[in-house]
Order: sequence, then C-alpha cells, then structure tokens
Amino acid sequence: MLNMWRKLDPDIKPVIVGIAGIGLAVLMSILWGQIGTGYGMELLFLGVLVLVTMWYATHTKRMANAMREQFLGEARPYLLLTLNLEKDVLLQWDDYESERRPTEFPITIHNAGKGPAKNLKAALWHRGKTHFLGDYKGYLAPNKEWQATISRLDTAIQEKEGWLPQLSKMIKENEAGIAGIIAVEYQDVHNRKWASYLRLERHIDIEQFVMEGEQNIVEIKNNDS
Repeated sequence: MLNMWRKLDPDIKPVIVGIAGIGLAVLMSILWGQIGTGYGMELLFLGVLVLVTMWYATHTKRMANAMREQFLGEARPYLLLTLNLEKDVLLQWDDYESERRPTEFPITIHNAGKGPAKNLKAALWHRGKTHFLGDYKGYLAPNKEWQATISRLDTAIQEKEGWLPQLSKMIKENEAGIAGIIAVEYQDVHNRKWASYLRLERHIDIEQFVMEGEQNIVEIKNNDS
C-alpha cells in the first residue's frame, strides 16, 4: 500500500487525502446522529466534486504553463562565448613587465540555440569596477557566429546599461581568482532578455594573464534591468 502511494501522481495525492477527510467527517457526523445518511451522502458528493474540480483546474493550468515554457524554449537562442586565442595561449589582462594591458578584446559569439537572438550588446568589467561596452549587433541567427570587439576605452553609462551591475551581482563576479567577466545581453523573439557570460580566471603563476573559466546564461527580468 505504501509503495502504491509513493507511485501516485503528486497532484492527485491532496485530492485523495481531502476525499478521505470529508468521508471521515461525514461518517462521524452520521454515527453521532448529527446528520442523516441521505444528507451526509450529498455532502460527501459535493465535497468530492469541489476537490476534483480544484484539482482539474490546477492540473490544467500547470499543463498549460509547461506547454508555454516548451514553446518559448523552442525559440530560445543560446549564446556561447569564446576568446579568440590559439590553443594554450593566455590573454593578457593587466600590465606585465614592459607591456601595457591591451585595450581591446576580440571574442567569438556562437548561437547554439534553436531561435535567433536580437539586440546583442557585448561588455566586460574588471572585478566590480568600471563596466565597458563593446560592439552591438541587431540580429544573430541560429548556428551563426559574431566576431565582436570590446574596448576598455568605451565606458558604459550605469543608468543606461543597468543590466551590467545587476548581472555582476547575480553571478557573484567578485569571487577569488576571477579577474573579470565578458558578457553579452540579448533578446529572444518573445522579447525576453538573457545574458550569456564568461568568467576570466587569473593564471595560477602569472596573474596578469587570464584564461577562460565558467560559462553560463541567466535571464534578465524586466525589473532587474
């Protein structure tokens, strides 16, 4: 009996418990003589009808939400970021000996999703310090790449690009060993906002150089931008 209960759909369990509770209450009322058998059966039927109706409405709404998420997911872009470096080559991030840090960072952005991305903005920042804006692209089709460049000379206006400080808080970019973040904000065809980001980890021996770290995607809510 316990195994059968565990195998039941979680949505139906509250209905069964509710019917059992109503049935027990009606039975006790009949036994105590508070209500007649006929009236008790009517109450039981009404209670079961209410519970089943509530379950059906909840189940239908859940199924509709699942279908909507599946529909939206089929049109979602999925941007992957890579540094334009040869194998085993590190990226200079800060001043090193006689060489000053580079002012531009070229990156490759690949749309590995099923849907197009639009209104793409590339950016980077250095451990919570000034944010820098890069190139802009209006549209990136599925399975296509965009060669973007981010400059450390083009400072982002915080009020205009509010997604940058919000994203830095969401992904905890101040963790030890993280030199900075490269990110791209974009929209899908349903105007939902996303941000793909790539952490840049400091080299274990020469901290003025970085290498590719964790990569992920987060959704930027309307009240977050």
